[in-house]
This record gives sequence, structure tokens and C-alpha cells, in this order.
Amino acid sequence: MSKRLLLIGGPMGIGKTTLGQYLVDHSSDRAVFLDGDWCWAMHPWNFSDENKKMVMTNIQFLLNAFIANSRFDTIVFVWVMHQQAIIDSLLAGLRGDFTAYSVSLIATPAELTRRFEQDVAAGVREQAALAETLARLPLYDAVASLKLDVTGFDCATNAQRLLALVAAAPPIFPKKS
Repeated sequence: MSKRLLLIGGPMGIGKTTLGQYLVDHSSDRAVFLDGDWCWAMHPWNFSDENKKMVMTNIQFLLNAFIANSRFDTIVFVWVMHQQAIIDSLLAGLRGDFTAYSVSLIATPAELTRRFEQDVAAGVREQAALAETLARLPLYDAVASLKLDVTGFDCATNAQRLLALVAAAPPIFPKKS
């Protein structure tokens, strides 16, 4: 049976992690959650070509392990995937029997700012990153993904909307062997 791989992208602070965890926690499938940021959890943080390659390799390794594991039907992966090349590179390193769907979470700049500032108040994000986050928002228009505008909706509603969107759409990457 083909696995379902949900790739959920979006700018920092839009709610990818919350939505991805919610999808797994409320799934009727045997599901697993992976956040690409876990592979960047380093100190000091260093955005070098060497580290970018290492992070991508580690993410592909983990996703391939979940694809190969017979205990999972659905894999939910979240990450800031603001360029098509990121998704293409990610998929190029995957193998096994899976069908992938790419969804980009988007919002109005005001909504993204509101969500981001909630994270700042909670100590999760730095205010200085807001400008970069807002600048990346329009980049998702060029990504070949289903777009889910989360403006004004809560997590449970966005989960239902995402699943309906995916159910009605063709996969971006048909199953491979």
C-alpha cells in the first residue's frame, strides 16, 4: 500500500508545526510527524552550504525510514519550503512506495504578523526575524503546491480544510518503487 506523504510548507510562524502535530494526533491513519527544523537544531546555528546539504540528507534519511516502515500510512513533514528547488531536492532523495502532496500555508501579512508576534511573546521566536518572514510570504506563489490560506481559521478547521484540499487534488509526486 502506498504511503501518503504530506509536505506542509509556509513561512516561519504561520502554524506549520501546530497543524502538522494536530493532523497526526487526530488522524485515523497510522501517522507520524517530522519537523525539518529538528535537523537545524544546532549551536551555534550555521547556514553554510555544508550544513544545508547535511540537513537535507538527514531529512531524506528520516523520511525514507518512515516510508519503509510498515507501521505508518501517513507521514506529515513540515518545513519552510519557500522555493520549488527545496521540494524537488527533497523528493529526489526519497525512495519507496509513496504519494506526495505539497501544501503551502499562506495568510495575509497582518495575520502572519499576529501569529508571529504571539510566538515572540511566548519566547519561541525573535522579533528581528519578522521582516524576513513577511518577505518570504510572496515566494510561495511560485511554489507548485496547494495553497491553504489560514487567515481567520483555527487549527482544527485548517486541518479539515487541508485534508479536503488534498483529497480533491492530484499528488505532486506519484508513488515510486
